[in-house]
Amino acid sequence: MSGIGRIQKARDDGRTPNPQDRTPHREVWFKDGDQAFVTSVATGDENDTLLDDLYMYTFRLGNRFTNLLKDDNVDASSVPADTRPQHKFAFWAYVHSIIHTEKRNDSWEEIEGPNGRRMFRENVNDFKIISLGFGRSDYVWNQLVEVHSDWGALNKGVIRVRRTGTGAFDTSYSISATPRPEEIPSDKVAEIEKLPTVKEYFIERYGNPPPTTTESTSSEDNDKSLF
Repeated sequence: MSGIGRIQKARDDGRTPNPQDRTPHREVWFKDGDQAFVTSVATGDENDTLLDDLYMYTFRLGNRFTNLLKDDNVDASSVPADTRPQHKFAFWAYVHSIIHTEKRNDSWEEIEGPNGRRMFRENVNDFKIISLGFGRSDYVWNQLVEVHSDWGALNKGVIRVRRTGTGAFDTSYSISATPRPEEIPSDKVAEIEKLPTVKEYFIERYGNPPPTTTESTSSEDNDKSLF
């Protein structure tokens, strides 16, 4: 059983839920100043498997970082003994666009931001997973809960997810409802039924122990945000 209610009850009760061949990554990797405008596919209701929580190990293997899901069916023998898994929540969403403060791709469109600031819009227009830590005192999670409470479901409008900061101690996230009118295009709606559950996605992508040699370790996620 998933959804807002189940995860919130686990947080309130202090329980530790059991978390669960790598698929292509479909997460949004936020950098400092990024703002993603998304329509949640998950409703947040009971038994909604398109929103869930999980535990993830992030650790250095050789000269690279790797991620491994904490799950009873995943071999965690390669994880250093002093590495604690991070508790995260994740949900599927249709990402309309991401606004960046720096142009890191020629296809991004330059736009004018607040106070005439140059910003760059990446038109994503695809289904992605938003995966975030709960935050100190659950401050990130509580913002999602507030959107759910205001709308009655997470999929009633466009949500803005924003990252500020670059490191482990100065990074923060904000989640807020917006009045933007974008919707999931009608020709994309049928794809929702084909999306794997959050747990299926993470166990397929992060459920295989990493190679033990530095040479064969994937660097795919080496430049991704760990915070």
